[in-house]
Amino acid sequence: MNRDIGKNAERELVSILREQGFNAVRIPTSNSSPNPLPDVFATKDNLLLAIECKSTWENKVKVKEKQIRKLFDFLSMFTTMEGIPLIAVKFKNIHEWRIFILEKVEDVIITAENTKPIETLFINEWNEEKEKNPLSI
Repeated sequence: MNRDIGKNAERELVSILREQGFNAVRIPTSNSSPNPLPDVFATKDNLLLAIECKSTWENKVKVKEKQIRKLFDFLSMFTTMEGIPLIAVKFKNIHEWRIFILEKVEDVIITAENTKPIETLFINEWNEEKEKNPLSI
């Protein structure tokens, strides 16, 4: 992802999360840093989201294991919060943000078909379901 495109997508995602009541920040050096840092992290109540952010005109995007490991390692530092590692992709061809909740550290191919709309994070049904199983929506 082009750096300017990536920065803009990350800023847009932070804005969306803040509009929904999350405390959200972009970490500008996350990709080049050896530290376990997500592109964006957000909190609301006891929930902590570690997010790898992508933006594409394509129908899919590949996220490498190394980037995913950083999300899990970041969340492991916050044992008192419910951490959720996820990929947020802005599919520009369909004008939509989509999310993919990660279950394990491995390369993944993200498509509109194997993701959920970002609004899924903001509905009460998901909040009730995450209490039962935080990795399923």
